[in-house]
Amino acid sequence: VLAVAVGAGVWTQLKASVGYHEQFATLAGERRTVNLPDGSTLELDSRSRVRVDFADSWRRVDLQEGEVMFSVAHDTDRPFVVQAGLGQVKVTGTRFDVRRDGEQARVVVESGHVQVQGRNPEQAVSLTAGLGTRVDGQGIVAAPQPVNTQALTAWRKGQLIFNDASLGEVAAEVSRYRDRPLHVSTTALAQLRLSSVFKTDDTDALINALPRILPVLVKTRADGSQEIISR
Repeated sequence: VLAVAVGAGVWTQLKASVGYHEQFATLAGERRTVNLPDGSTLELDSRSRVRVDFADSWRRVDLQEGEVMFSVAHDTDRPFVVQAGLGQVKVTGTRFDVRRDGEQARVVVESGHVQVQGRNPEQAVSLTAGLGTRVDGQGIVAAPQPVNTQALTAWRKGQLIFNDASLGEVAAEVSRYRDRPLHVSTTALAQLRLSSVFKTDDTDALINALPRILPVLVKTRADGSQEIISR
């Protein structure tokens, strides 16, 4: 009886996930967890948009913007494919993070195994736990590299962790959590380096701290956005 009940439950779940089509999005500073009908989970970071399409032989997510942590329910008969710009990630069941910046993508694996490809399917790379890669604007996949998974996915705990990051990278990251962007006035300033930890829901604290960490000032533009200038 128990076996029949479990089997019926699995069949019901599989049936519900076939022909499933939905879209999800987050606003600036918002995080959202979405439970899919196949048992998979999506954790969306700030300013993220995804479209989910399930059929009887495949599962597909189009990451249109932002960053998502995927916890994929194992199903060897229905591969789970994530499209992010020119990059594509294919799995049957695992846990990994994908970030899209324009046509570029970054993939980091927390557990399990994924395959990442760009324009050329023959140049796909395999990633296991603790490894990451990038797909550039030409659709070329970089060689796998060891990564700090906890730091790169710290947004899930409401943190921004910068380890010797350029000020340009910091400004771009902070802008994802604010209604108005943070600018850097010159290329030279954008090359300054920064290591620190801040909260995603208090980016004002980061901006206020910058003049104490680096030789810069922060001014407010007429449109309400802020700009980092030389001191």
